[in-house]
Amino acid sequence: MIGKSYLVVANRSEAKIFQVRNNATELEPVTVLNNRDGRKMDSDLVTDRSGSFSAPSARVPGVDTMSRKDAAEHEADEFSASVVDWLDKKRCSEKVYHIDFIAEPAFLGKIRKKMNDQLEKIVGTTVTKDVVNADESTWLNYLKEANNPMATSKPH
Repeated sequence: MIGKSYLVVANRSEAKIFQVRNNATELEPVTVLNNRDGRKMDSDLVTDRSGSFSAPSARVPGVDTMSRKDAAEHEADEFSASVVDWLDKKRCSEKVYHIDFIAEPAFLGKIRKKMNDQLEKIVGTTVTKDVVNADESTWLNYLKEANNPMATSKPH
């Protein structure tokens, strides 16, 4: 294994990034990326007040053109792009062996859609769970289980 390995634990409001150390038995915190709008209520992202958000091409001034669901999805898309951008900059600036993910399923999908081919090639294990507020041992156990499914199976 030449290069560094990273673990990203994320959901639409937060991404915790760790360097994986000592044969995947320790995590060293690297950074935490936050989406300040990730936990906002939909009504805080979009207003009903006329003139507050105009059509993108200003065709209909004063009309709210983005639904509440669209606004929340847009914020998640923007945040996933910032997470991928951070990872790609890391990939370009140092030797990265692989990147593992534990992320909320829909957000993991958004991350995957934003990745370029070079970043996609170094993705290792992925676990689809929203456990950003869990502890290090929980995350390491999820990775161990994902890499060795027999580790959690019970004898018959």
